[in-house]
Amino acid sequence: MANSVQIGQSVGGIEGATTAIAGVGTAQSGAAALPGAINIVSAASGQTAFVLPSNYPLNCPLYIINTSAVAGVVYPASGGSINGGSANASKALSANDTSVFIQYGTNLWGSALGA
Repeated sequence: MANSVQIGQSVGGIEGATTAIAGVGTAQSGAAALPGAINIVSAASGQTAFVLPSNYPLNCPLYIINTSAVAGVVYPASGGSINGGSANASKALSANDTSVFIQYGTNLWGSALGA
């Protein structure tokens, strides 16, 4: 499969798995960056925000695995949108759940969100 990602591989120069990413704040500005194809994250009270990369390869999946019992929020890079929503609007990241995002245009993301 041309677009499959395995742990330890990279996608268009983006590293395969990045672990232990802690949420930062609750806003897009200063949110924790999601650098990998597979991002293992955790959120805590008041530290729930993550931001998608602006330079991610088009049409390749980006996984976010929230291993904490606290829900988070995912923002596009500045000026971007998720699922055709408003620019800079966040999407919920459920606690103890996995979500998949795909950048289908410049800073335009689609997602299959968890529960």
